[in-house]
Amino acid sequence: MSNTTVWDNPYDHPSLLKRVATPILRCLYRVLPEAVYDAIYFPAFNFYQKSIRAAYSQKIKKARTTGDTRGAMKMERVFKVMKHSLVGSPGLEHTHDLAQEVVDNKVPGAFVECGVAQGGCAALMAQVACSNEADRDCWFFDSYEGLPDPTEADFESGKTGRHIRPLPKGSCLGTLEQVSGLLFEEMELPKDKINLVKGWFENTLPKTASAIGPIALLRADGDWYESTRCILENLYDQVAEGGHVIIDDYCSCYGAKKATDEFLNEKGVHVSLVPDGRGGASFQKPKNAEKIRKAS
Repeated sequence: MSNTTVWDNPYDHPSLLKRVATPILRCLYRVLPEAVYDAIYFPAFNFYQKSIRAAYSQKIKKARTTGDTRGAMKMERVFKVMKHSLVGSPGLEHTHDLAQEVVDNKVPGAFVECGVAQGGCAALMAQVACSNEADRDCWFFDSYEGLPDPTEADFESGKTGRHIRPLPKGSCLGTLEQVSGLLFEEMELPKDKINLVKGWFENTLPKTASAIGPIALLRADGDWYESTRCILENLYDQVAEGGHVIIDDYCSCYGAKKATDEFLNEKGVHVSLVPDGRGGASFQKPKNAEKIRKAS
């Protein structure tokens, strides 16, 4: 019996745009040379993202007009990082809500992201962590060389997930210089509160975990089985009771889901995973989790 319950997988209820666009894009990817496909896909995707950001800016104006100060502040933070993230506004808002929740509830600990890519989610988490009411340290781990290759554990029926195209080694690349520029120059966030750790998770996490201390918010964006498993094995025990864990690709990458389910089953801890609306899911670390595990 699984120790995880997912409330509602967004991939089971795609929007009209996704229902129309996804099969078309998959068909084009199969029949067109890669260079031709890229020449079509990337301009279209960039136009789509700009349209999304334009619509989102109107939501911010509406929130300001109606006096929703807290909602407007959240959306302004999200808007600042949207062009630096593939997570999309639902996933970014979900991350912000959990970050703000642990601050409001005074859950102790740092904010940690493993799998930073271009730094959008990291910058969003850091905005909350470095606010006057929070004053948390941030730890952002990445190879800063893109994804490693998937392993056998990531595949189901020849696919690694619900992607339109495969994710080769080096995908989701964000360099250390690029992320540093976003955090410290564009966002002007304090360098003394933010730690950027470069290297593969299996090399960096075991050496750095003790320096992090308690964790209030852990965001795992490793895509693959081995990466996700490594994150959870090295950092989950440090997540404070009432803290949150986000598995960015739980609903979209088979390996990430498999690693999460296996790890939680082995821990003997039952959680309800809440989808973020675009492919990820999160869960709150149960109170008395250690007692629950021992009792089982």
